[in-house]
Amino acid sequence: MLRGKKGFGLGAAALALMLLIGGCGASSGNEAAESGSSQPASAGGEAIDWNTVKADIRFVYPGTSEAEKELAEQFKARMKEKYPNVNIEYMYLSWADMEKKLAVMLNSGDVPDLTQTQDVTNLVRLNGLEDLTPYFEREGEQLKKEDFLPGTMEYAQEDGKLYAVPNLANSFTLMVNERMLNEAGMKLEDLQTWENVEQAAKAMTKDGKYGFGYPLGTARFAFRVPFTAAYSNDLLLSDTSDASKNKYLETLRHFQNLEPYQPKAHLTWGYPEMFRAFSNGEVGMIAAGTFFTANVYSINPDIVNVSRTIAYPHGPSSSSAKAPVSNVGIAMFKNGKNKEIAWRLMQEWSSQEFNSTAASVVNVTAIKSTSLDEIMKKAEKVYPKAIEGHKTLLNDFSRLLDESGVPMDKIPGQSEMEVVVQEQMVKLLTGKATVEDTYAAIKDGIDKIKAKLE
Repeated sequence: MLRGKKGFGLGAAALALMLLIGGCGASSGNEAAESGSSQPASAGGEAIDWNTVKADIRFVYPGTSEAEKELAEQFKARMKEKYPNVNIEYMYLSWADMEKKLAVMLNSGDVPDLTQTQDVTNLVRLNGLEDLTPYFEREGEQLKKEDFLPGTMEYAQEDGKLYAVPNLANSFTLMVNERMLNEAGMKLEDLQTWENVEQAAKAMTKDGKYGFGYPLGTARFAFRVPFTAAYSNDLLLSDTSDASKNKYLETLRHFQNLEPYQPKAHLTWGYPEMFRAFSNGEVGMIAAGTFFTANVYSINPDIVNVSRTIAYPHGPSSSSAKAPVSNVGIAMFKNGKNKEIAWRLMQEWSSQEFNSTAASVVNVTAIKSTSLDEIMKKAEKVYPKAIEGHKTLLNDFSRLLDESGVPMDKIPGQSEMEVVVQEQMVKLLTGKATVEDTYAAIKDGIDKIKAKLE
């Protein structure tokens, strides 16, 4: 069942964004591991000399934009200065491939040290992640649970255990090229329902341009787009109960209705191709989110200045739009060989120095004490050709998080379900299956996955 309550403390996140946009500073009390002088005991009880400690650290990093990669390299260089004998090797795995490849590595005993995370559910089920609760509770630790916005810690938990340090809040929304929308005779405030989205897509489809772009070529994203829309129809895509059947049929019919207003190439797209088409003004609406600017700026910075974001408008079985909200964090592996060093690097990654940079590049900080003035100063350097548009988008995110944000549900077995949904959506949108047939096939596939997990 879809969770509809705002249990995520989103008002706090929205307030933080509003302060950011207004240029108000916040105290920067989170200086985790800034000095490098503390010497906690290692797992064996000996004090670690951080000036001489040696380790080769493998860090699974799915940041795909140029700005994210630059952040990673800055972190690596800075850590080399502080800990000369600690070498960081990034494993640049895409979000789409990461979980499957990590499952193979963990099963073979080839265990990395650190990984970025979103939903930790499946990695926890693989017994892959270290419970961080004891690390937070150790006396003298500089990173505390109370340092984080309400709700962000909860998303990183399973069965009361904490498996990731949340660094950024993440939300999925509808991105709209406002210029294209206005030229089609509609305004942003006209987008209130799924029917309005379909009307806008039709109106924008002309002169070789299209109203909507749904990337069906990658299972992860073929799932994410209807997943995002379904929240605003009070449906979780994994819910195949009889009570949700009508909502599911409505969701499938919505994407069938949008199909005439999409370029045929969308059947093979991943998110990079979708972002490129949007950036070049070839499509007018896409489902994306807080990571938008980082992905489109290097393609065409001008698109940021004409883009707006809203919670995906509500479907026929709902009366309100909803934006699912999660976090991006960092975790260590349970069978890693360098846990104390990994924990130190996790604190460094969460420090004022790097969290403010990450928040300026992509998403919204989850750490209360990160200086909002510092975030905006860095954003001006990262996005100099689109800073006003970026501020407008931050203002949009502030409003929608406060008004429409709901905790994103975790779905055990989601990666397998994504493949099922992708296969059946392709059949539906190419006219090889009816809405009823598509629902029956998705239900059958998802129910089999659930049965395996019981």
